[in-house]
Amino acid sequence: YFKQINLSQQSHTMTTIEEVRAIKAHYDNHREWHDLARGNGNLGDGYYTFVGTEPANLDIGFPEACRRMTRYLGTLGQLDTRSIVLDMGCGEGTPAITMAKQFGCKVVGVDVSENNIASARKFLSEESSTLNVQFHEGNFFDMPARVQHEMFTHVWAQVSFFHTHAHLRRCIDVAASMLKSGGTFILVDYCGPRHPVFTRDTSKSAPDMNEYIQTVKDAGFNILVQEDASRHFLAGTTFLRKIAGEEKNTVEINFYDGRISSIKEKLIGMVIIVAQMK
Repeated sequence: YFKQINLSQQSHTMTTIEEVRAIKAHYDNHREWHDLARGNGNLGDGYYTFVGTEPANLDIGFPEACRRMTRYLGTLGQLDTRSIVLDMGCGEGTPAITMAKQFGCKVVGVDVSENNIASARKFLSEESSTLNVQFHEGNFFDMPARVQHEMFTHVWAQVSFFHTHAHLRRCIDVAASMLKSGGTFILVDYCGPRHPVFTRDTSKSAPDMNEYIQTVKDAGFNILVQEDASRHFLAGTTFLRKIAGEEKNTVEINFYDGRISSIKEKLIGMVIIVAQMK
């Protein structure tokens, strides 16, 4: 699913320019599958209700599960009508639109893929004109000028930082730099240790959950919420594997089988963090 790098043939880690190209190619090359399996505009992961260890509501479908994750994160981060949110890695815009509708906040989404931004603007045009949402093309390390000059009450990263785990501290520093004093950082992301399911730059291990939390602390944040969301990750992946089987998509079947095995073996997981600038 993700391009793997043979480091025996190169002596340097991927540059951010190479990463940007790889991320763009990933979303452009897999757009048809994403739209089919996840629903238009949903590039993250869902939030489910559990009875014991089993998800009780997989039948809600992946798009609704993703909206529930957004609403859950927004509630944890105390979004309201006064909030101004920077969505770093906004994808096709569904989380930004969902949080604006749910909480009445202003949202500015930034994504490196021009096709993602085009889709996000299209989906936004189909919503109420009263939503205060903007979408801009740009990457984490070169924010558009119109975004750089605004200070945000919240920075949001919903399954977007895993693309640049080799530069995780730098990503979090960017988030911190965009926040007002006392602002809130809301994140859900994959964590390691690094497994080939997610590898772009195999020279650096992905952080495990504790390392991820410590990196956020080291960037000047106080942790308000930390949660192991791996069971939600597993539930959503199980649903996507079902869709792949129904579509007889061998590539995706193999991918999701590997991901399910890795989650169960605790080789990969998902973490939720809500943190406040000191």
